[in-house]
Amino acid sequence: MTSSKVRRASAVALALAAALLAAGSAASASKADSPNAKPKQPTPAQLVAASKKESGLVVYGNPPAANFKVLTEAFSKKYPWIKVTSYDLDNNVIFSKYASEAAQRSRTADLLISSAPNLWVYAKRQNYVVDFTPTGIGSFPSFVKQYKGVFVLSPDPAIAVYNKVLLKDKVPDSLTKIAADPGTYGKLTGYTVDNLFGYTALWGYVQKKGWSNLQRIGNSRFRATTGVAAQLQLLSQANSSQLSQLLAWTYLKDATPLVPRGIGITRRASSPASAKLFLNYVYSTQGQQTMCEAGFTAFRNTFTPRNCKNTLADVYAKVGRKNVQFVPFSQKFVNDQPRFRAHWHQIFG
Repeated sequence: MTSSKVRRASAVALALAAALLAAGSAASASKADSPNAKPKQPTPAQLVAASKKESGLVVYGNPPAANFKVLTEAFSKKYPWIKVTSYDLDNNVIFSKYASEAAQRSRTADLLISSAPNLWVYAKRQNYVVDFTPTGIGSFPSFVKQYKGVFVLSPDPAIAVYNKVLLKDKVPDSLTKIAADPGTYGKLTGYTVDNLFGYTALWGYVQKKGWSNLQRIGNSRFRATTGVAAQLQLLSQANSSQLSQLLAWTYLKDATPLVPRGIGITRRASSPASAKLFLNYVYSTQGQQTMCEAGFTAFRNTFTPRNCKNTLADVYAKVGRKNVQFVPFSQKFVNDQPRFRAHWHQIFG
């Protein structure tokens, strides 16, 4: 797993890794910007002019800092007068910090970026974001728009990371294969269901394949962790200086969940024009090229990035579209969590 991949959140194991095993409201809006009001789409020229009067772009999000820096630097090269300040925060903090600051009418985020489906459900209910539709959004899969003003920035596939030295010529490219072969895949690690990414990826896998493979693995082979650092340490047998020589990654071909990283412009944004320019950039072909190069998943229909394979098309080609499960920002995802967690703990302790 190279440093350029946003797949940092994907899980690991000592002889393999699988992300699945891994897996107060803001001030109310005025009548003028109420969620029922039909938004007026500004022209690019109007956005540029307005952005030059603003005070930079503030982002609260959870993209890996190094990856996101590639994207923001490319955006700033196109719009050099817009200074981007990004805060790398946990999912819960992204929304709670915005809510607190917005209620106090202090300077807060212009953009929120998060891979927490449940928190986007809450954000929609609290009207945290404005209804803005980026230019070119019709050129993406229908799931790109989750709610008014809430879009998928990057649908990141859960992957398996494994110790290629230990496994030699074996490639753990499906959980079905892993579950059926305890002799080869006897020591596994990954996210606990109590980790939000873990729940999201696990939930996606179970929608497609059910619980049987997880039950076959059981707690005798699996060690749950809360983060990537612990997983990599187990996978590399604490030899972290040799990760590139020890590790490889693969998609899980029986079922690959897509963990969506959402984005939206806040209702209390101080630089709304700059934020709209950012969204327009991200969903343009130029932005999708940069997204791919930065390690995010480019997914604009009929657009093939140059010299880059971090694309949804590549996932479909290697896994098969029918084996890919998108995890939506839905109330069902939220409602399922208590029972789902209880079932997982019955299996893994």
